[in-house]
Amino acid sequence: MKKLLIIFILVLIVLAFGCSKNNKQPNIPEWESFVLLPGTNWTEATNNASFSARYSHTSVVYNNKMWVIAGVGRVGGSITSMNDVWYSIDGADWIETTGNANFSARNGHTSIVYNNKMWVIAGENVSDLNDVWCSIDGITWSEITSGAKFSPRNGHTSIVYNNKMWVIGGAYNEYQTIMNDVWNSNDGNTWTQVTTTAGFSPRYGHTSVVYNNKMWVMCAYSPDLNDVWYSSDGINWAESTGSAAFPVRAWHTSVVYDNKMWVIAGNGNTSYLNDIWYSSDGINWIEATANAGLLPRYSHTSVVYNNKIWAIGGFTDVLRGISSYLNDVWYTP
Repeated sequence: MKKLLIIFILVLIVLAFGCSKNNKQPNIPEWESFVLLPGTNWTEATNNASFSARYSHTSVVYNNKMWVIAGVGRVGGSITSMNDVWYSIDGADWIETTGNANFSARNGHTSIVYNNKMWVIAGENVSDLNDVWCSIDGITWSEITSGAKFSPRNGHTSIVYNNKMWVIGGAYNEYQTIMNDVWNSNDGNTWTQVTTTAGFSPRYGHTSVVYNNKMWVMCAYSPDLNDVWYSSDGINWAESTGSAAFPVRAWHTSVVYDNKMWVIAGNGNTSYLNDIWYSSDGINWIEATANAGLLPRYSHTSVVYNNKIWAIGGFTDVLRGISSYLNDVWYTP
């Protein structure tokens, strides 16, 4: 009997030891278990890119490069619009393809990539424009039309959706006329008015992206808004929220990254912002950070390149205590 009891106790000890060994947790250092979320931490690729400091420029990703096109800034002591074109493969080193493109100097224009070309659409320089240009190399630009059917404008948005180029909203006549019309084209020359009055209010300084097989319009200036709208045809627009969790803003940027829509910085009423927000449905917005490493700014550009979100240039009022044009370049994660 005593022998059986000893054997039983030994079996229990072996089982206990085996369970303890199998359930033992590895000793993982805190830094290894920490997951860096996109948008929370920003790294500066350069604080002084080769292109002159500017805002109200455009950026696209084309031919495995990031591009910066035109804009307005201080050149030779004067504030002037530009028509130069630059590209980079790393965000730090920038190469100028042309300092004087065929299209006239401008800001408040839009740029997209469509049909294996880069496109420049409308904008303003003294007066508003409605011309359309394209290029396959960033050096030579061809004018597709000097006067598109849509009215001259700046502060509009352009996207590629359903195999067409789209122009949404904007303003002209020194921002006296603000629009909420929607146009599309499959060649850049012939433009079709999809609607004269979209469901969202007339606006400029908004952003647009393509996400979840829909077109999205976010925020605006005049007045500053934080509403979010979407459409699958450009005619019928539904409001996902009239008051998003993020503060009102305009002249911000938006991108699609990591299966989410992102809103980056901007101008909120009288304050310049550097907060970062994201959403997977356009209704619920989560703040990635209230204070990104980059300076508060507006009229910058953002692209997704090399599996990172980039923020390029813009305008701030906190550098050296005075209003300043920027030519810094940042990325996350």
